[in-house]
Amino acid sequence: MLSAAAVDLQRSDVREFVPQHPSFPNLAAPLRTAADHVERRHGPHPLRGLRPWLDGTEAPAGVDLPGSALADGSRIGELLADSARLWGGSPHASAALAWKTYCYWVLVPAVLGYVSARRVPLLEADNFVFTISEDEPMFSGRQIRPRFAALRDDPMAGAPGVEVAADEAELLGRMRASLFEGHLDPVLEAIRGEVRIGRRTLLGSLASGIAYATANCSTAGREPAEVVAKNLLEAFDVADLVDVATDEHGRLVYQRHTCCLAFTIDGCGTCSTCCVQPDQR
Repeated sequence: MLSAAAVDLQRSDVREFVPQHPSFPNLAAPLRTAADHVERRHGPHPLRGLRPWLDGTEAPAGVDLPGSALADGSRIGELLADSARLWGGSPHASAALAWKTYCYWVLVPAVLGYVSARRVPLLEADNFVFTISEDEPMFSGRQIRPRFAALRDDPMAGAPGVEVAADEAELLGRMRASLFEGHLDPVLEAIRGEVRIGRRTLLGSLASGIAYATANCSTAGREPAEVVAKNLLEAFDVADLVDVATDEHGRLVYQRHTCCLAFTIDGCGTCSTCCVQPDQR
C-alpha cells in the first residue's frame, strides 16, 4: 500500500512527459515493433512497465520518483520505504530488491533499443522517472525528453534528439555513460548511504538485470543472445558477476555470482539464477 505522505510528496512536473514530441514516434518505432515481438514470445510481463512510455500513454497514477532525486539522495528514502512496505524483510534485503527492480526498468529500454536497432535511449538520471503504482504495471519507467544514441547508418541519424556514434564501441560507451555513470551508479551509492549493503551485491543485480533483459529482448534482434549479453556485460564491467551460456534450445541462461537477498524475506524463496541454492542455506 502506498503511503498518503509519499503520494503527497510526488511532484506534478514529472508528469509532463514528452512522448508526443514530433520526433518521438519515429525514434521509438523500432522499439515498439521489438516490444510487440517480445510480448508475443514471452508474454507482457518483461516489458509491461515500458509500454506506457513506448505507446505514448500516461503511466498509472502513483508515486513518481525522478531519477535525479534518487541520484542526489533527496528522495531515496521514499524508494526504500515503499520497497519495505511491498516486500518487508530486513532494511538491507528490501533495499536490495528496490535496487534490483529499479535497475531493471532503467536497463530494459536501452537493451531493447540496442538489440532491435542499435538505437539506444539515453537515460541519465535527469531524463528518467520511475513510477510505483497500486495498479498495473506496478513498476514503470520512462524517458522524459526524447534522446537517443545511434550509429551513423541509422535512418534517424542527425535527427533532433539523436547523438551519432562512430562505431559499435562508441555506442556501447555512450550507453554505459548514460545509464551507469550518469544514473545508476549515483543511485547505487545513495542507497548505500542509507543502508549497509555491499557494492558488489548491488552490482550483481546490475549484471543479472542485463542478462535478464537480454534473454527477453534478444529474439527481437539478429545476433545470438549470448554474444549480446557478453558485449553488454563487458561494457558495464560486470561480466565477472554472472555466467551466461546458451542452452540446448538456443535460449540464453545465466547464473549469478551474488545474491539479491530475496530468500531472506518470508515468502520470496530463492531465485533460480541465484548463487545460493536451497541446500546451501
